[in-house]
Amino acid sequence: MESSNIEHKLNQVLAMLGVEVRFSQRAFEDLLHYDKHTQEQILALILRQARKNPLLKPKGVGEPLHGDLVGFGKIKPKKLGLRIIYRPVHAHLIRMEVIAIGPRDREQVYALAAKRVTEFKLEMAQR
Repeated sequence: MESSNIEHKLNQVLAMLGVEVRFSQRAFEDLLHYDKHTQEQILALILRQARKNPLLKPKGVGEPLHGDLVGFGKIKPKKLGLRIIYRPVHAHLIRMEVIAIGPRDREQVYALAAKRVTEFKLEMAQR
């Protein structure tokens, strides 16, 4: 499974809504650490957030983060016990750039995302 294939499928569904999803390479690797069923649930959560309006509150439904992750939002499904960290970018469309997917275990996924911020911004700028 390649990230471009997953992104393409998600973006076909979201095209009419003016939303696009991109995974950083490391976020895609995070996704692959989960079993197929959980991967499908994670992708469904990303789709649901994209359909609702992924911009951060008050303009959208995204839960804003603070500190090193200002400008990023989270999706926090309690049943799965994980967090999906993304950055909504509003240009001609809204782009959800996923930086990390990881366990809800205290602050683990937030620390992981914070470590990736510089690399993530460079990667997204090159795409």
